[in-house]
Amino acid sequence: MRTRAIIQPLESVMGEIIQEYLASQDPFYNNIWLVSAFANAQAIQRLTPSILAAKERGARISLVVGFDVNSTSAEALRNINLLGINSIVVHNARGGHTFHPKIYLFEASNLKAELFIGSNNLTDGGLYTNYEASSQTSFDFPQDAEEYAMLVASLDRYLNPQGATAKVLNDDLIEILVSRGDVPTEEEILESQRRTSNKRVRSELPASPFGVERINRPLRVSRRGSRITIRRTPNGNTQSEGGTNPINHGVLLWQKSNLPNSDAQQTRDGSNPTGGLRLTQAGWTIDGDEIDQTTYFRNDIFGNLVWMEWRASPYSEKAETNFDIYILGTSYGVHNLTISHKPSGEAGQGNYTTILHWGDLIDIIRQSNLVGKTLSLYAPPPGQAAPFT
Repeated sequence: MRTRAIIQPLESVMGEIIQEYLASQDPFYNNIWLVSAFANAQAIQRLTPSILAAKERGARISLVVGFDVNSTSAEALRNINLLGINSIVVHNARGGHTFHPKIYLFEASNLKAELFIGSNNLTDGGLYTNYEASSQTSFDFPQDAEEYAMLVASLDRYLNPQGATAKVLNDDLIEILVSRGDVPTEEEILESQRRTSNKRVRSELPASPFGVERINRPLRVSRRGSRITIRRTPNGNTQSEGGTNPINHGVLLWQKSNLPNSDAQQTRDGSNPTGGLRLTQAGWTIDGDEIDQTTYFRNDIFGNLVWMEWRASPYSEKAETNFDIYILGTSYGVHNLTISHKPSGEAGQGNYTTILHWGDLIDIIRQSNLVGKTLSLYAPPPGQAAPFT
């Protein structure tokens, strides 16, 4: 039996570790438990291909989640329900008793097991970017079988919850929780965050004494597996090789054809790339009328994001949201990207005022040589605030 610390995000990323064990075939972990206090749609979407692939190989997967303090979204519960695995929701109707464990257990019968207990929720922050700490205990059988059996027995209340506080997740339960207001939508969570942020902007607060530490998001959904190759199905939908990862997006919002060198991060004179995509008119029309690029992106597409002052002179603002990225038929996972807007650029015809910044995707975009290609921007899946695609 061995134990080590998992320190996120600077040393390890729990989301990648979970996907690694879901994808493992030597050994094959045939019994898997994912227990989390909270869940959001982005994290579940990122894990979905790995969960479905493990399920297809015969793994028995149980997912246990709570929804206290408005931290689990209705979209997350719906996404979990679509997985078709054993899913349990836990809640004590008496206030002051938050369901708060985070346990991830992977068992390869008669061979070994890996147990993680710590602070990582099934949220995008909890699995990828928050400062989190967990312990990993590794068991080898048969020598560790007795210790493992004792420890799992002590955790059974969380791994296999029963009684009045545990309910099987299904459509009816989700609708009851939504109608009662027990679980908010992702948009409602974002709106709450916006209200808090706006209060801070309006208040005369001193500058924060804290600095910034850059935290990189993973370039791919999985650390071990190969990239996901996308193909078209006969009905026109998009799905990954193997048929387990349909691209889940909303309506087409905008397209830009024949990408120029600047948008594709290509330079001819050795200068630095622009770092972003100019959101221009690009001939895009809605109901036969050309869009006004000076307002369409800032107000219509990204108007619900939390916008903050970026630069004072000339004044510009920025917002962040998640994007599910596919380049030339290959998935690069979900990335948190920045959108900036400079209202002073609105004077004059044909100007662009809004830029989508590529962030840590710049090198991938440059190497992909996308000059002349077409970029498509899709809305989030129906009923969700993110990710865009």
